[in-house]
Amino acid sequence: MKLSTVILASASLFAFACGPTTNGGDGTGDDDGTGGSPDAGPTGPCEPTGAEGSVASCSDHIDNDCDGKPDCTDPDCSGVGECPVCGEVDTSAGSGIVLPDGIIGSSCTTDADCGGGTPNCVENECHASYTSTLDVVGFGPNQVFDNADIIESVCISAEHSWLRDMEIRLIAPGGQIVRMQKFLGRTGGEIYLGQANDCDEGSPVAGTGDMYCWAPSATNPPMLDYANNGGSMQSVSTCDFSSASKLPPGTYAAADPWTQLDGTPLNGQWKFVVTDLWPADNGFLFSWSIRFNANAVSDCSGPIVN
Repeated sequence: MKLSTVILASASLFAFACGPTTNGGDGTGDDDGTGGSPDAGPTGPCEPTGAEGSVASCSDHIDNDCDGKPDCTDPDCSGVGECPVCGEVDTSAGSGIVLPDGIIGSSCTTDADCGGGTPNCVENECHASYTSTLDVVGFGPNQVFDNADIIESVCISAEHSWLRDMEIRLIAPGGQIVRMQKFLGRTGGEIYLGQANDCDEGSPVAGTGDMYCWAPSATNPPMLDYANNGGSMQSVSTCDFSSASKLPPGTYAAADPWTQLDGTPLNGQWKFVVTDLWPADNGFLFSWSIRFNANAVSDCSGPIVN
Protein backbone atom coordinates (compact mmCIF):
# COMPACT_ATOMS: atom_id res chain seq x y z
CA MET A 1 0.00 0.00 0.00
CA LYS A 2 1.28 3.45 -0.60
CA LEU A 3 1.55 5.84 1.97
CA SER A 4 0.83 9.43 1.88
CA THR A 5 3.35 10.51 4.24
CA VAL A 6 3.73 12.86 6.65
CA ILE A 7 5.46 14.55 8.89
CA LEU A 8 4.64 16.46 11.57
CA ALA A 9 3.91 19.66 12.79
CA SER A 10 1.74 19.53 15.60
CA ALA A 11 -0.48 21.33 17.54
CA SER A 12 -0.01 22.41 21.03
CA LEU A 13 3.01 24.25 22.15
CA PHE A 14 6.04 24.77 23.53
CA ALA A 15 8.35 24.66 26.07
CA PHE A 16 11.09 26.73 26.77
CA ALA A 17 23.62 36.70 38.16
CA CYS A 18 24.81 39.67 38.28
CA GLY A 19 24.34 43.06 36.83
CA PRO A 20 25.53 43.49 33.30
CA THR A 21 28.91 44.75 34.46
CA THR A 22 29.21 43.62 38.08
CA ASN A 23 28.97 40.37 40.00
CA GLY A 24 26.09 41.73 42.03
CA GLY A 25 25.94 45.45 41.75
CA ASP A 26 25.16 46.58 45.27
CA GLY A 27 24.37 43.16 46.72
CA THR A 28 20.78 44.14 47.54
CA GLY A 29 19.04 42.02 44.92
CA ASP A 30 18.09 44.83 42.56
CA ASP A 31 20.61 44.01 39.80
CA ASP A 32 22.55 47.19 40.49
CA GLY A 33 19.47 49.25 39.77
CA THR A 34 19.08 48.01 36.19
CA GLY A 35 15.73 46.34 36.78
CA GLY A 36 17.02 42.97 35.67
CA SER A 37 17.37 39.73 37.57
CA PRO A 38 18.09 39.91 41.31
CA ASP A 39 21.76 40.62 41.77
CA ALA A 40 23.14 39.10 44.93
CA GLY A 41 26.82 39.45 44.10
CA PRO A 42 29.30 41.88 45.61
CA THR A 43 29.66 45.45 44.48
CA GLY A 44 32.36 46.55 42.08
CA PRO A 45 33.62 45.39 38.68
CA CYS A 46 32.62 41.89 37.64
CA GLU A 47 35.25 39.30 38.43
CA PRO A 48 34.73 35.72 37.20
CA THR A 49 33.94 33.31 40.01
CA GLY A 50 33.51 30.23 37.85
CA ALA A 51 31.42 28.94 34.99
CA GLU A 52 27.65 28.96 34.67
CA GLY A 53 26.04 25.60 33.98
CA SER A 54 25.39 23.89 37.32
CA VAL A 55 22.09 23.96 39.21
CA ALA A 56 23.74 26.09 41.88
CA SER A 57 25.38 28.60 39.52
CA CYS A 58 22.21 28.91 37.42
CA SER A 59 20.09 29.94 40.41
CA ASP A 60 22.39 32.11 42.56
CA HIS A 61 21.50 35.49 40.95
CA ILE A 62 25.17 36.06 40.15
CA ASP A 63 26.89 36.50 36.79
CA ASN A 64 29.57 33.94 37.57
CA ASP A 65 31.32 34.15 34.20
CA CYS A 66 30.88 37.91 33.75
CA ASP A 67 29.18 37.72 30.35
CA GLY A 68 26.32 39.99 31.42
CA LYS A 69 23.89 37.07 31.54
CA PRO A 70 23.13 35.70 35.00
CA ASP A 71 21.26 32.49 35.73
CA CYS A 72 18.64 31.43 33.17
CA THR A 73 19.46 34.31 30.83
CA ASP A 74 22.81 32.60 30.10
CA PRO A 75 22.85 30.00 27.28
CA ASP A 76 25.14 27.89 29.48
CA CYS A 77 22.17 27.37 31.83
CA SER A 78 19.89 26.05 29.07
CA GLY A 79 17.88 23.15 30.48
CA VAL A 80 19.68 23.26 33.84
CA GLY A 81 17.52 23.13 36.96
CA GLU A 82 14.47 25.33 36.47
CA CYS A 83 15.91 27.05 33.39
CA PRO A 84 14.07 26.32 30.11
CA VAL A 85 15.81 24.71 27.15
CA CYS A 86 16.93 27.84 25.35
CA GLY A 87 15.88 28.22 21.73
CA GLU A 88 13.70 25.11 21.51
CA VAL A 89 10.03 25.07 20.55
CA ASP A 90 8.37 21.69 20.93
CA THR A 91 4.80 21.22 19.75
CA SER A 92 2.64 18.22 20.60
CA ALA A 93 -0.38 16.77 18.83
CA GLY A 94 -1.33 14.43 21.64
CA SER A 95 -2.67 11.20 20.20
CA GLY A 96 -1.74 12.34 16.70
CA ILE A 97 -3.05 14.39 13.78
CA VAL A 98 -4.02 12.66 10.56
CA LEU A 99 -1.89 14.03 7.75
CA PRO A 100 -3.81 15.07 4.65
CA ASP A 101 -3.76 12.56 1.81
CA GLY A 102 -2.88 13.51 -1.73
CA ILE A 103 -5.79 14.30 -4.03
CA ILE A 104 -5.98 13.88 -7.79
CA GLY A 105 -8.45 16.18 -9.50
CA SER A 106 -9.11 19.62 -10.90
CA SER A 107 -10.80 21.28 -7.90
CA CYS A 108 -8.03 22.48 -5.62
CA THR A 109 -8.91 23.70 -2.15
CA THR A 110 -5.46 23.88 -0.56
CA ASP A 111 -2.32 25.98 -0.73
CA ALA A 112 -0.61 23.49 -3.03
CA ASP A 113 -2.57 24.15 -6.23
CA CYS A 114 -0.39 22.49 -8.84
CA GLY A 115 -0.18 23.09 -12.55
CA GLY A 116 1.57 25.34 -15.00
CA GLY A 117 5.01 24.41 -13.76
CA THR A 118 4.43 25.23 -10.08
CA PRO A 119 7.62 24.18 -8.23
CA ASN A 120 7.59 20.99 -6.16
CA CYS A 121 4.20 19.87 -7.43
CA VAL A 122 2.95 17.36 -9.97
CA GLU A 123 1.30 19.10 -12.89
CA ASN A 124 -2.51 18.92 -13.13
CA GLU A 125 -2.91 17.51 -9.62
CA CYS A 126 -3.92 19.05 -6.31
CA HIS A 127 -2.36 18.24 -2.97
CA ALA A 128 -3.50 19.00 0.55
CA SER A 129 -0.83 20.27 2.92
CA TYR A 130 -0.51 20.20 6.67
CA THR A 131 0.88 23.52 7.90
CA SER A 132 1.98 24.50 11.40
CA THR A 133 3.02 28.10 12.06
CA LEU A 134 5.20 29.43 14.88
CA ASP A 135 5.45 33.16 15.64
CA VAL A 136 9.08 33.45 16.75
CA VAL A 137 10.00 36.50 18.87
CA GLY A 138 13.15 35.47 20.76
CA PHE A 139 15.81 37.20 18.67
CA GLY A 140 17.10 40.73 18.29
CA PRO A 141 15.09 43.03 15.99
CA ASN A 142 17.69 42.96 13.22
CA GLN A 143 18.97 39.41 13.55
CA VAL A 144 19.02 37.39 10.34
CA PHE A 145 19.95 33.84 9.40
CA ASP A 146 23.61 34.08 8.38
CA ASN A 147 25.01 30.75 9.53
CA ALA A 148 23.65 27.22 9.18
CA ASP A 149 24.49 26.59 12.84
CA ILE A 150 21.72 28.99 13.93
CA ILE A 151 19.28 26.09 13.53
CA GLU A 152 20.49 23.04 15.41
CA SER A 153 17.67 20.69 14.41
CA VAL A 154 14.13 20.21 13.17
CA CYS A 155 12.47 17.03 14.47
CA ILE A 156 9.21 15.17 14.10
CA SER A 157 7.51 12.22 15.72
CA ALA A 158 5.45 10.60 12.98
CA GLU A 159 4.32 7.46 11.24
CA HIS A 160 3.59 6.94 7.56
CA SER A 161 3.51 3.95 5.26
CA TRP A 162 5.05 5.54 2.16
CA LEU A 163 7.83 8.05 2.70
CA ARG A 164 8.30 8.54 -1.05
CA ASP A 165 4.93 10.31 -1.30
CA MET A 166 6.00 13.16 0.91
CA GLU A 167 7.49 16.62 0.55
CA ILE A 168 8.35 18.37 3.82
CA ARG A 169 9.33 22.04 3.89
CA LEU A 170 10.51 24.61 6.41
CA ILE A 171 9.50 28.11 5.33
CA ALA A 172 11.28 31.06 6.96
CA PRO A 173 9.75 34.46 7.80
CA GLY A 174 11.40 35.94 4.70
CA GLY A 175 9.84 33.31 2.43
CA GLN A 176 13.00 31.24 1.97
CA ILE A 177 12.43 27.48 1.84
CA VAL A 178 14.48 24.45 2.80
CA ARG A 179 13.04 21.05 1.97
CA MET A 180 13.68 18.54 4.72
CA GLN A 181 12.32 15.73 2.55
CA LYS A 182 12.12 16.13 -1.24
CA PHE A 183 9.61 14.35 -3.46
CA LEU A 184 11.71 12.43 -6.00
CA GLY A 185 8.95 10.57 -7.82
CA ARG A 186 6.75 7.56 -7.21
CA THR A 187 9.06 4.76 -8.19
CA GLY A 188 10.82 2.61 -5.62
CA GLY A 189 9.93 0.33 -2.77
CA GLU A 190 7.71 1.02 0.19
CA ILE A 191 9.41 2.80 3.09
CA TYR A 192 7.74 3.27 6.45
CA LEU A 193 8.23 6.08 8.91
CA GLY A 194 7.62 4.62 12.35
CA GLN A 195 5.28 1.68 12.79
CA ALA A 196 2.58 2.72 10.35
CA ASN A 197 -0.92 1.28 10.31
CA ASP A 198 -1.17 0.24 6.66
CA CYS A 199 -4.72 -1.15 6.68
CA ASP A 200 -6.57 2.01 7.71
CA GLU A 201 -7.22 3.67 4.36
CA GLY A 202 -10.96 4.08 4.91
CA SER A 203 -10.75 5.23 8.52
CA PRO A 204 -7.23 6.24 9.60
CA VAL A 205 -6.00 4.79 12.89
CA ALA A 206 -2.74 6.02 14.39
CA GLY A 207 0.20 3.66 14.50
CA THR A 208 3.35 4.31 16.54
CA GLY A 209 5.52 7.29 15.68
CA ASP A 210 9.31 7.36 15.63
CA MET A 211 11.56 10.40 16.03
CA TYR A 212 13.23 11.76 12.89
CA CYS A 213 15.39 14.88 12.78
CA TRP A 214 17.15 17.05 10.21
CA ALA A 215 20.25 18.99 11.18
CA PRO A 216 23.15 20.86 9.54
CA SER A 217 25.50 18.61 11.52
CA ALA A 218 23.90 15.34 10.34
CA THR A 219 26.22 12.59 9.17
CA ASN A 220 23.45 10.68 7.38
CA PRO A 221 22.53 11.90 3.86
CA PRO A 222 18.97 13.04 3.05
CA MET A 223 16.34 10.40 3.78
CA LEU A 224 15.75 9.08 0.27
CA ASP A 225 19.43 9.30 -0.64
CA TYR A 226 20.07 7.11 2.39
CA ALA A 227 17.34 4.63 1.43
CA ASN A 228 18.15 4.53 -2.30
CA ASN A 229 21.89 4.03 -1.84
CA GLY A 230 22.09 1.02 0.42
CA GLY A 231 21.48 2.53 3.83
CA SER A 232 20.66 -0.03 6.50
CA MET A 233 16.88 -0.30 6.89
CA GLN A 234 14.79 -1.82 9.66
CA SER A 235 12.19 -4.52 9.04
CA VAL A 236 8.68 -4.08 10.45
CA SER A 237 5.58 -6.23 10.28
CA THR A 238 2.56 -5.09 8.27
CA CYS A 239 -1.16 -5.54 8.78
CA ASP A 240 -1.29 -8.33 6.18
CA PHE A 241 1.35 -10.32 8.11
CA SER A 242 4.15 -9.54 5.67
CA SER A 243 7.05 -7.15 6.24
CA ALA A 244 8.13 -3.70 5.07
CA SER A 245 11.28 -1.59 5.27
CA LYS A 246 11.34 1.22 7.82
CA LEU A 247 13.66 4.20 7.76
CA PRO A 248 15.69 4.02 10.98
CA PRO A 249 14.92 6.79 13.47
CA GLY A 250 17.77 9.27 13.62
CA THR A 251 19.17 12.51 12.23
CA TYR A 252 19.43 13.14 8.48
CA ALA A 253 20.67 15.93 6.25
CA ALA A 254 18.02 18.16 4.71
CA ALA A 255 17.35 17.67 1.00
CA ASP A 256 18.28 21.33 0.34
CA PRO A 257 21.27 23.25 1.72
CA TRP A 258 20.48 25.20 4.87
CA THR A 259 22.15 28.23 3.29
CA GLN A 260 18.94 28.72 1.30
CA LEU A 261 17.66 30.42 4.47
CA ASP A 262 20.40 33.07 4.34
CA GLY A 263 19.12 36.57 4.95
CA THR A 264 15.76 35.72 6.46
CA PRO A 265 14.79 37.56 9.64
CA LEU A 266 14.86 35.18 12.59
CA ASN A 267 11.80 36.75 14.19
CA GLY A 268 8.49 36.19 12.45
CA GLN A 269 6.40 33.30 11.18
CA TRP A 270 8.20 30.00 10.64
CA LYS A 271 6.08 27.41 8.86
CA PHE A 272 6.43 23.64 8.76
CA VAL A 273 4.56 22.20 5.77
CA VAL A 274 3.96 18.56 4.84
CA THR A 275 2.47 17.78 1.43
CA ASP A 276 1.38 14.34 0.23
CA LEU A 277 1.76 13.82 -3.51
CA TRP A 278 -0.19 10.58 -3.89
CA PRO A 279 -3.85 9.76 -3.14
CA ALA A 280 -3.19 6.44 -1.37
CA ASP A 281 -1.73 5.83 2.11
CA ASN A 282 -1.83 8.11 5.11
CA GLY A 283 0.13 8.94 8.21
CA PHE A 284 0.03 10.66 11.57
CA LEU A 285 2.04 13.46 13.08
CA PHE A 286 2.46 13.36 16.87
CA SER A 287 4.81 16.31 17.38
CA TRP A 288 7.37 18.53 15.72
CA SER A 289 10.05 20.78 17.11
CA ILE A 290 12.67 23.28 16.05
CA ARG A 291 15.77 24.10 18.08
CA PHE A 292 17.72 27.29 17.51
CA ASN A 293 21.27 27.78 18.75
CA ALA A 294 20.99 29.12 22.29
CA ASN A 295 23.85 31.56 21.69
CA ALA A 296 21.76 33.33 19.04
CA VAL A 297 18.78 33.90 21.37
CA SER A 298 18.63 37.38 22.89
CA ASP A 299 17.38 36.28 26.34
CA CYS A 300 17.32 32.61 27.26
CA SER A 301 14.96 33.26 30.17
CA GLY A 302 12.29 34.77 27.94
CA PRO A 303 9.84 33.20 25.48
CA ILE A 304 11.08 32.18 22.03
CA VAL A 305 7.56 32.29 20.55
CA ASN A 306 4.31 34.16 21.10
